[in-house]
Amino acid sequence: MLQRIQSVYLTLVFVFAVLFVFLPLGKFDYEGIKIALKITGLEFPAQAPLQISPGWRSILLIVLAFGIMVLTVFSVFQYKRRRYQIQLGKLNILMHVGLVVSAFFFIDNYQENLVNLPFNYGIGIFLPLVSMILILMANKAIKRDEELVRSTDRIR
Repeated sequence: MLQRIQSVYLTLVFVFAVLFVFLPLGKFDYEGIKIALKITGLEFPAQAPLQISPGWRSILLIVLAFGIMVLTVFSVFQYKRRRYQIQLGKLNILMHVGLVVSAFFFIDNYQENLVNLPFNYGIGIFLPLVSMILILMANKAIKRDEELVRSTDRIR
């Protein structure tokens, strides 16, 4: 049943994963020019003279983000197999932890290259953390459903 509350939570996780790809992880301030740091690298305005390649960490972030999206959508449609859905939720949390750790290494790499520029974290870095909370809430709701089904089986 797709109208369950855990499906709503998992849909929000998917939306946050999509937003993670597009929203900046933070911004560097270069002489009044805001340079956005996204998972695809630095987004330079036309007047910024800096040029840095994103490297392999960018590819890792993109692969993890799309893996999370696929796993979340797959998990939503596993509503008949609740125990399996809980295991997928745990795997999804593990992938989110990997995403957060990779994102902080990604940001740290740019901060090492741009030492003198002040950096402010953006909304994108907090989305995986909120997603992990939503996955925990979804797993709790799935466990509640499983207990309800088991209790009705005992009554028969």
